[in-house]
Amino acid sequence: MSTAESDKRRFPWRAVGRNLVKYAAALALAWLVVWLMAGHASEDSIVALLRFWVLGITVPGTILWRLASPFRHNLVEDFAAGALVGVSVLMLVYLAIAPLGLQQWAWLWAAPVLMVAVAVPSWRRRCLSRVERPISPLTAWLVAATCALPLYAIGHYRNLLPAPYTDARSNSPDMWFHQALAASAMRDFPLQAPYLQGEEMDYHYFWHQFTAATAWATGVDLTDLVYTIGWVPLLLAGCALIFALTDRIAPGSRWAGPLAIAVAGVGGTVNVYPSVALPADGLTNYVWGSPTQNLGGGLAVLMALLGIDLLRGRSAPGTWVLFVLIGVAASGSKATVLPLIICGLGLVVFIRIFYRRFAVGALALVAVLSAIFLAAIVVVFGNHSSGLAVRPWITFAKIGIYPLIAKDVGWGEYDHGAMWISAITTCGALLLGSAGLLVLAGTTARWFRDPGMVFLVGISIAGFGGMVLTDQPGTSQMYFHRTAVPVIAALAAAGAWMLVFWFADRRSGIAVLASVLGGAGATAAARAIVRANPGDGKPFRRPDGTLTGLVVPWLWTVGLLALVALIVTGLWKLAKRRGRPSRIAMASFVLAGMGAGLLLPIQAMANYEQVTLPPLTDRYPLGPTSSQADAARWLRDHTSPGDLVATNAHCAAKNTLGCDVRHFWISALSERHVLVEGWGYTNTINDLVAATGMSPNGLPFWDQQKLEENDRAFSSPTRDNLRLLRTKYGVRWLYADPNQTAVSPNLDVLATVRFRAPDAVIYELP
Repeated sequence: MSTAESDKRRFPWRAVGRNLVKYAAALALAWLVVWLMAGHASEDSIVALLRFWVLGITVPGTILWRLASPFRHNLVEDFAAGALVGVSVLMLVYLAIAPLGLQQWAWLWAAPVLMVAVAVPSWRRRCLSRVERPISPLTAWLVAATCALPLYAIGHYRNLLPAPYTDARSNSPDMWFHQALAASAMRDFPLQAPYLQGEEMDYHYFWHQFTAATAWATGVDLTDLVYTIGWVPLLLAGCALIFALTDRIAPGSRWAGPLAIAVAGVGGTVNVYPSVALPADGLTNYVWGSPTQNLGGGLAVLMALLGIDLLRGRSAPGTWVLFVLIGVAASGSKATVLPLIICGLGLVVFIRIFYRRFAVGALALVAVLSAIFLAAIVVVFGNHSSGLAVRPWITFAKIGIYPLIAKDVGWGEYDHGAMWISAITTCGALLLGSAGLLVLAGTTARWFRDPGMVFLVGISIAGFGGMVLTDQPGTSQMYFHRTAVPVIAALAAAGAWMLVFWFADRRSGIAVLASVLGGAGATAAARAIVRANPGDGKPFRRPDGTLTGLVVPWLWTVGLLALVALIVTGLWKLAKRRGRPSRIAMASFVLAGMGAGLLLPIQAMANYEQVTLPPLTDRYPLGPTSSQADAARWLRDHTSPGDLVATNAHCAAKNTLGCDVRHFWISALSERHVLVEGWGYTNTINDLVAATGMSPNGLPFWDQQKLEENDRAFSSPTRDNLRLLRTKYGVRWLYADPNQTAVSPNLDVLATVRFRAPDAVIYELP
């Protein structure tokens, strides 16, 4: 009998107390989730969504996870992985039955899983078996606190903004786009661009299928699922999986997993310039605005977790099946996921050859995933590149400090000196915020024989390389790196853990905490010093062409981080704790750098205030007013799903730059197809962008005759042109927006008014 088991029998109250402390952490996190959801969603919607996530996704998914995995590590891993397994199966079932028109019954997949798990005794025992390495109460609270950081950072800020579609100044064309596609996914197969009738959508649209399946199962409005509450469980599961992934490469650490969650969630970038924000690729910065990344990023971490077990030979036959199933789900969730996983496996094959071994398993997985990816290119993406092109180094002309220091050059040309400075400062900020990677670079002999570690390093290199070597409209090549960020954070935390592990001191957690907090304090001090010196405050180009303020902020930041390391080392040795001073100092500097990246996001969260929106102008895309949104919802509630709508609203903004064609909210809210609403983010536009290099948001519509026939029905209607819309295109309803173009009063005579508001009128055609 082990000492731990003996203590449990002699002091059972201790085990009860430990469990209560852990349950308290889970309850605190659950309370935060519900509080954030309640900001702009109703109680009924919250209850319905959480009930479905628990009973319809997580429980059956956890059953499949436990049946497929030979391990029972901890409940955090089981529930997080189980949730994403459930999401994957639900998506694939939905896609399988959508051609039959049975979309609303996809949620029933959970019923046979639950019944079989209960009916088969051996499966029941496997599903109910105890975990092998339960986490400690301290780790439970650290995981809960670090998972709360990105949830709070996104959720509380969104709650300080007006509720969706209630204020025209609060807008997000990208979210209109996602809601429109989710509306199409509820009834269309294959997916359509409902804002442009007849345009099929080739896109990583599995998230939209999942959202549609959730809407059918729960009855929750798509606006809530897309904007206010649907993103929360996905992000929570993805963050918790980062802990599980880190635990694979830093086993038994109480703090490495939570540190990785914090770095991936809100940190990862050290901003040394007080007045310039360097690119931050933490989850907080993009998972709400890119729900496909929220799903794809979580599935990438799950595939990394499964891949480690498979490559280390710690798997069961069900693990291989589950890895392939998740690969299929990931193939259409985010286009960046499978290429990174394949590159990670490819590096394993390459490295093993140097040890005169052949990684048969890794090569087999490369072959299977490559076949899945090629199939996705044809079936999901329709052989469209979405404008992706191999253009090395161009990324650094679009991010970082490049716009502030570049010389004036002609269109299509770049200031290469400014690009190098932008690259150096951006990479330096990212590397310092994930300083644990430096440890891995210096200890390759220790982990090169571990195919799991090589696999993760390959994913990280591929993510960074994809960002640097390619270019895409809207800087979407950044999603290569963003997909790898959780893996990078796990490796960085594992690198820091390696250094601390060498201390062999049971109180090393104190040094970890002191270093992380000291790093945040050192960065705050460095920023204050730089801000107080006007000459070094801003890296702007002087009139004579020279640059100022680029180097000194880095010297102050790195110097103060080194000072923190020296102080922690000195205090540690004064306390007569174990560890070589050089290793203590190195570990403290690495941890201080990772803590420095957490400073600004946490400061921002602490200073959240009610958002004051600027006055309405034509400079930025404007959302619908509440009455315009009500008009679109009236269409949803009073028309048939197959009815076609025409509108004169095509521009999300009109200004000197032209018409921003990302107008999607009528189809999003009405859940109906529109003849011509907007034409941004379509396959045709993406192909034109790839061919011309022009901005995708301002290109004219390619079928001018169709557009003219559509618009004449509003500006100069006659019985003939209204009959043309009805007979040629099948239009039955008109949504007139007098703020976009003048609407002829003759429409009141030629068509039947069904809904009228000051800024929206809905007509039914005879």
